[in-house]
Amino acid sequence: EQSFCELSANLSSRSSLSISIEKEFTSGNWLFGPRVELINLFTPVNYDGGDSTYQMLAQLRIRLVQIEYRVNSHLRVGVAPFWMLGPLPKRGFYKTPSSIYAHIQLKEGLSLETTYTMAYQDAFQISIRKKL
Repeated sequence: EQSFCELSANLSSRSSLSISIEKEFTSGNWLFGPRVELINLFTPVNYDGGDSTYQMLAQLRIRLVQIEYRVNSHLRVGVAPFWMLGPLPKRGFYKTPSSIYAHIQLKEGLSLETTYTMAYQDAFQISIRKKL
C-alpha cells in the first residue's frame, strides 16, 4: 500500500495540466485504488448548464476504482470502470464515463499514460506523469 501525488501534462483535444492524489494497493500483479485529480485547463471553457451558461475554470476527476494489471516492470494496463468528471465551480453536469489505459514507466518517477475514454469529447488522451 502506498499513497502519492503526481503532476501531469495531459494532451487531448483540450490539453491541460493536473495534480492528483492516489492511493494504491497491491495484490500480486494486480494494483487497485482511488485517484482524485484537479485538472486546470489552459483557458476557461464555457458550457451550457441547462438554463444558464457557465464558465468552467477547472475540472475535478474522481476515479473511485482503478484496476490495473502489471504486465512487466515497465507496463501496466488498467480500467477505471466508472469515474466522475465535473466542472469547478460546481454547477451543471457531472459525467460518469469508463476508461481503459496503458501506463508505461519511462524511468523512476516518470511515466506515460495513454487513455481511451467512453465519452463524446476527449476520447483519447496522452499524459506525461511525474510522481512527487
